[in-house]
Amino acid sequence: MQIIETEVIEGNASTEGFLVEFRGDGGEKVSVHMAQTDNGNLTRHNALQKAQVLLLQASRFGMTDAEDEDSDEEPSEAVESLRQEQQEKSDAQHGGSALQEGLEDTFPASDPVSASHTSTAAGDGKH
Repeated sequence: MQIIETEVIEGNASTEGFLVEFRGDGGEKVSVHMAQTDNGNLTRHNALQKAQVLLLQASRFGMTDAEDEDSDEEPSEAVESLRQEQQEKSDAQHGGSALQEGLEDTFPASDPVSASHTSTAAGDGKH
């Protein structure tokens, strides 16, 4: 399939996000629907790049890590952005905060982990 045209279609109130259509020279059509992110980072300007990344990931589905690592190309900004969104989503689902991890590591304990550090001024040595 030789892609000859792309179209970015913005969703409406009921279907937030973007639909990106890739049209081929033989009448083929591949569509990628992306929901709006929680932080609203998906825009008309980056939707095409992110759709391309998703198609690339879909084309590599089922490949071994060795086959995937053969590529010497640096990841694009769209790839990095998608990876960051996936990491943030994963962290949010697994309670990725340092305080939460500290609490889990010390449970059960009589004193909870403090999120702040306290210090006292040193005395002058005269009593």
